[in-house]
Amino acid sequence: MAAQPRRILVGFDGSDAAWRALDSALELVGYGSTLTVLALSSEARALPAALLDDVRDRVHRRGVTAAYLRRLGDPLEGLLETARQVDAQLIVVGRDETPTRDVPRSVGEALVRLASCDVLVVR
Repeated sequence: MAAQPRRILVGFDGSDAAWRALDSALELVGYGSTLTVLALSSEARALPAALLDDVRDRVHRRGVTAAYLRRLGDPLEGLLETARQVDAQLIVVGRDETPTRDVPRSVGEALVRLASCDVLVVR
């Protein structure tokens, strides 16, 4: 079976889980595929430019061309809206390894239920 080109969206918030998700997305990018990296942050805390430079460097070292977008606000809403805008066929996000009882559902779990495309949640 030959690999098919895909439009892949990866959510990145600077966490260890986000780096794992980025690496997994880079493994999935094949010939003709497109990668969009969505830098997500809350209204109160924007991701540092140096961190985004590190993301670009990692993607470039893998020989992958990517589009980079930034979005402030709710991560779930941002991922769903961006997935629609770029017509993503796959959304890749990381899952934090430290579960909390205060958060009833993770972004990844909600994406699995709500996204109109495939979702990969990386441990």
